[in-house]
Parts: sequence; C-alpha cells; structure tokens
Amino acid sequence: MKRTAAILIAVAAVIATFGLVSLDRSEAATSPAAGTSAIEKAVPAAYGSDGSGIWVSGEGTISVAPDIATLDFGVETNAATVSEANNLASTAMDAIVEALKARGVKDEDMQTSRFSVYPRYNYVEEEVDGVRSSREVLTGYRVNNRATVKLRDLDAIGEVIDEVVTAGGDVVRISNIRFTLEDPKPRMAELREMAVADAKAKAEHLAELSDVAVGRLIYISEGAAAPSVGGFAERSFGLESAYAFSAAQAAPSVSGGEVTLSLRVQAGFAIY
Repeated sequence: MKRTAAILIAVAAVIATFGLVSLDRSEAATSPAAGTSAIEKAVPAAYGSDGSGIWVSGEGTISVAPDIATLDFGVETNAATVSEANNLASTAMDAIVEALKARGVKDEDMQTSRFSVYPRYNYVEEEVDGVRSSREVLTGYRVNNRATVKLRDLDAIGEVIDEVVTAGGDVVRISNIRFTLEDPKPRMAELREMAVADAKAKAEHLAELSDVAVGRLIYISEGAAAPSVGGFAERSFGLESAYAFSAAQAAPSVSGGEVTLSLRVQAGFAIY
C-alpha cells in the first residue's frame, strides 16, 4: 500500500511538472516581451508555438529615364542698407522669372524656397593705451533669395541655366539640379512583383540549404519606394562663371542619366 501511494504521488508530481512547462510555453508563445519589433511579435502567432519559419526581405529595382528636373537657384546681393540689397535681389530675380516664363515655364512650377537677410560685419583691430582689442563694425547687409523651378524639357536644361545666369547677372547662384519621375506610381506594380519574387526566391534558397520545404506566405509588409539618381554637384555661378559662359557662347552640358526606383518587402513563410 505504501509503495502504491508513493507511485501515485510521483505520477502526480510528473503531471504537475509537465503541466507547468506547457503553460510556460503557451505564455511565451502568446505574450512577446515588451520592446520587441512588430515582426518578432508576429512570429509566434503566425508560425505556431514552435516559432518555425523563414523571414526574408525582397527588393525590386528598376532604372528609367527621368521626365522632370528640379533646379535650385537664387540670387545673393550685398549693399549698405537692407532696402538697397533687397532692391538688387528683386531686380535680378524678376529678370530670371521673366526669362523662365519666356521659356514656357508655368507659375505653378516656380516656388520660393528661402528668403533671408543678414547683417555683414568686419572685425577691426585697434590699440588703445597699449592694449590691443577688436570690435565688430557693421559694413552692410546681405539678401539671399532662393527658389526652385521644375523643368520638363530635359534637352534644354543647359540652355535654361545659361539664360538664368545671363538674366540675373553676377549675383546668380545655382546650387543643385535633381532629376526624377514626376509620377512614379505607374511603376509600383512592377516593383512589387519584383520584390515579392525576390523574397520567394530567397526563402526557397534558404529552405533548400536548411533541408526544409517552403509553405504558405503568412506575413508580408511593404516599405516605401525610394527613388535615387545622380545629382548635379553643387555649383555656384558667380562673376567668373557668368563671364565664361558669355565668352564661350555655349551652355553648360547637363545630363539626367537614369532614375533608379526601388521597393522592399519583408515576408514570412511557413516551413514543413
């Protein structure tokens, strides 16, 4: 009788022990730790209590010719007073805008991006009673008026830059030109197909290396499409550059190259 009681007690202990282990596993599977990522939280629910599966990223990339360019330009003037500096800047900018309109550029394709006024100082060294010191002396003011313009005739960009410099004179500053697609949405379907196919191929390769088989897709998330293209290096067209254009009677050569569009997905596949 004592031996039977001992066996029953041992069995009860084993059942109790395994019951606790099962409970702990269930809690681990359904209650991810705080601070885990959305993907990490999705793994147990998607794969089951053992957390098995393959997570991969896939990317689709295409290169296309740009159909629009954005030119960043402006004028920078210096004068003894704010009013004088502003008048000089306004005169130059008005001339540039008129030149762009003569090219067929619409008002909605031109936009002021920044306007600033700064005082200009010189530091004067002086000596009083054998003691040297320096002080600020106001010498004038600087006005900086920046704008952007969308250009749709990419073959004429060099000519447009030349006309902007000619219209604005020595105060013109051209800082950057960017090439892109005005509307990349029509290419999104192609990018998605490529990204998902890439994710599937990676999952199948990993499964083959791991001696398992790929099951159904159980999770997928899309990242934002990222356009990229080589830009026109920052360049300031001041007195020397404007003179060079005038002397050579030739517009600068600017090429748009290709725009690269890419889209990435994160995908999870069950395995068996």
